[in-house]
Amino acid sequence: MPLRGGAVRRAAALSPYGYVSMPDPGREVVGKALGDFVLREIARARRRGYIPFISNEGWIRRPDFFTRLLSDLGHPPVTVLAFLRPPLTWMNAAFWQWGVWSRPRFDDWLSSRRVPFSFGGDLAAWARIPNVGLQVAPAKQDVVTFADALLGTPGNAIGPCNSTGSAAQFGFLLRNRRFRPDSHRAEIEFVLQRQMANGPTLRRAWAIAPRHVETLQRLAQSHRRELERVLPAVQAEQIFDDPLWTAPYPYHPEIERGPAPLDDLDELCAFAGGLLSKPLSEGAQLGALDESIAERLGNLLRADRSLRWRTALLGAPRDQTPRPRSFTLREDPGSSS
Repeated sequence: MPLRGGAVRRAAALSPYGYVSMPDPGREVVGKALGDFVLREIARARRRGYIPFISNEGWIRRPDFFTRLLSDLGHPPVTVLAFLRPPLTWMNAAFWQWGVWSRPRFDDWLSSRRVPFSFGGDLAAWARIPNVGLQVAPAKQDVVTFADALLGTPGNAIGPCNSTGSAAQFGFLLRNRRFRPDSHRAEIEFVLQRQMANGPTLRRAWAIAPRHVETLQRLAQSHRRELERVLPAVQAEQIFDDPLWTAPYPYHPEIERGPAPLDDLDELCAFAGGLLSKPLSEGAQLGALDESIAERLGNLLRADRSLRWRTALLGAPRDQTPRPRSFTLREDPGSSS
């Protein structure tokens, strides 16, 4: 049964991720089931006079599926919104979101091609679908505000956007896999993000080294050429205004520093200090810090679950609840989506 209006907001409030979306065909739902739903929803929208807005971050890779679906509908006018990041920051964020949980070395993940940066070709395929208007913008902006302005929909306040966590956080989660067992179970990262909006500055997780630069430069230029062929000049100019599409990658400050260590005790102490309500012991070692953090995270998960239920049932806004001390990240690249 589809959710609409208040039911969508309640479902999003109840989710540990803070949002809900349509399923991804082939991975989360049978393609025919999704296609049948979209057909029914568009027919319903035509009868009742509204414009349906449906979304999933994985759909950017599904132009073939939607080519067939829209053909079955007689190619109605459709606006496709996509928000794009340069390969450098996307590949780093994607590694920590997906790759590291099965392939801990960035080199192995990069060569496996399991999560390629394929968006230039994907968007070119979307642009070839008849009667589709493709609107691509840089992902560094507030995408909800952008969509509201483009579509003329009323704006709604939203919480913090998904962002790559700190090296200390990922080091802890990799050593304590019960909190983050695989690439699809990222709930703990969203809980930490909600609980830790301010506090000590920690180095973000970073995997890209100078030896990866040439590969990523070739990737960026290849996708830039594809996008320039299909995008209006104004859109292309906005996207490629980001110097990471054009400037030599070795000058990126994170590459100059090299990959972030996952077991830095000073960083882990700062991370733990943002979580624990008790002072840290002098000279605390890795195992003791992990044990203290794990105990605190268990309590945070229970408290977050309780808060989400109250928010969903009573409508209490999350941002009015007391939060513990917390941290921010240096030069965070934003969402990996």
